[in-house]
Amino acid sequence: MEYYQLTQTNLTDYLKLLPEVQLRFSSFDSLKVQEINDGNMNYAFVVTNKLDTNQSVFVKQAPPYIKVLGEQWPLTRQRMTAEINALNYQVSVCPEMVPEVYYQSETLSVLIMENLSTHALLRTELIQGRYLPRLAEDLSTFLAETLFYSSDFALPSADKKAMVSKSSNQEMCQITEDFVFTYPFEHHDMNDYNPALSQSIIDSIQKDANVRAHVAQMKFIFMNRPEALLHGDLHTSSVMVNVQQTFVIDPEFSFAGPMGFDIGALIANLYLSYFSHAHKSSAESVNYSQWLLQTIDDLWYKFEAKFLSLWSEHEQSALSTFMGKDLTGDSHQIFRQIFLQQVFSNTLGFAACKMIRRILGVAKVADFMQFEDQKLRAKLETQALKMATTMLLNRQSYANIGDVNKLAEDVSSI
Repeated sequence: MEYYQLTQTNLTDYLKLLPEVQLRFSSFDSLKVQEINDGNMNYAFVVTNKLDTNQSVFVKQAPPYIKVLGEQWPLTRQRMTAEINALNYQVSVCPEMVPEVYYQSETLSVLIMENLSTHALLRTELIQGRYLPRLAEDLSTFLAETLFYSSDFALPSADKKAMVSKSSNQEMCQITEDFVFTYPFEHHDMNDYNPALSQSIIDSIQKDANVRAHVAQMKFIFMNRPEALLHGDLHTSSVMVNVQQTFVIDPEFSFAGPMGFDIGALIANLYLSYFSHAHKSSAESVNYSQWLLQTIDDLWYKFEAKFLSLWSEHEQSALSTFMGKDLTGDSHQIFRQIFLQQVFSNTLGFAACKMIRRILGVAKVADFMQFEDQKLRAKLETQALKMATTMLLNRQSYANIGDVNKLAEDVSSI
């Protein structure tokens, strides 16, 4: 079947042809097709049986261009192949955190999957100040399992190299290289600044040679360390939640890269949420701000513990170790500490770059954009930028995530 664009008009006829989808609907005569317009890259639809709303699927298709910009902005459909590959991998190691996929087609660049109708975007829930008791537990599990099982510590060397080769996602990586690590740190036409944000604050990043050099280090690490198969765009709008469950969605930026990039992206967005609440003086806001910092703390320490546990269990079951025989009894433990400390410093560096790009770059976050008062927004942006630059420049000096949380508290009080 050759590629063609699915629409509200022809989608039902397409679904009728698929045995995997036929199992999901008792009838195709009463289907409601709703287009979802939130995404920038792809087309998305929710299809529901009006006679039984429990019968529903989510359909996503990648066009050969960036949807929001139109056909004058071509982009290969390889991103959907990368997403399909990533989802298949994630289901194999962490199925409880990934929506069930009913059908996939690289030819049409289509995914048909579980409709998470009882869940909401994590970003939306954070803006509303909702507590999510499973969040750190679930996301630390997703990070530990997806990162460990695609690493050299779990895969034979040949299998790891084959995975790296298969997971090339060049165009989407180029987008990240440009829009996360390059454009926000120069006065590029694609950047978008809050008019109330002072030029001196912008210049303190774009014209500071030290800051730009450290960003270049993070860009180089991003481009050259295929440590594990990443989600590639793990922010708070790539997670859907309710109080019982957490699902990670949209891994179209997936590629083999440095572990700290996924962790840093998530932590960056949680810190942005923190600043959006911490400026309020009410007891409710103070408590929620502290919950966000505790969630960040729990997320890192739970990830670290789970990753180490998986590492130890794998080596015991495989009866072999990454380092080979330990002649002193201490070398494995020392290496693991060194490795995870490097992941931690990379996490902070990537988090800093992600925070900065959300303020100086083109892609904003609703956590800040919800505030119509540009001066208030500029205050929060300035706080986040100060934290990000400090965290970036000193990322190798922090002993633990608690010290970074203390930095966030200190900056938010200015």
